[in-house]
Amino acid sequence: MEKKYIPLLMAILALSILAGLADGTRDTLSFRYSRSIFPQGDGETLLGAGAQFWNPDISWRNKWKDGDPAQGEAFPLSSTALVWITDAWHLLQFIMLTCFQLAIALPVIKLLRLRWWWVLIAIIPLKLAFSLGFTAMFSWALIRRGGA
Repeated sequence: MEKKYIPLLMAILALSILAGLADGTRDTLSFRYSRSIFPQGDGETLLGAGAQFWNPDISWRNKWKDGDPAQGEAFPLSSTALVWITDAWHLLQFIMLTCFQLAIALPVIKLLRLRWWWVLIAIIPLKLAFSLGFTAMFSWALIRRGGA
């Protein structure tokens, strides 16, 4: 292997580790919250946020006006493109996915010999493709239609 590829491989490895850290934290929030270091009661905070941000059992309501899906979004795009700023679970998912998307985009940018800032443009179609696949399953393919 040529030495010039070592920094790229190290970046991909670091992004993969960061993605794993984010995903492990997400799973802790989802499946082990009561045994975790995250805020458990009133007044407790971590990194300036309480359970309303960290606890997925209640934080999912942050994307809805007054916590009620029937009232619509809390702010424009709060349940779609900007959901990642509404709670910890979605923020950590955004970090994880962005790390993987960068790990895909970086070698492509290197292969095509584009300037470094093209990586920011390159992740846009990756994010759109992921969102298309997610929406197809979450909002359409896996939902029963009609009766029952």
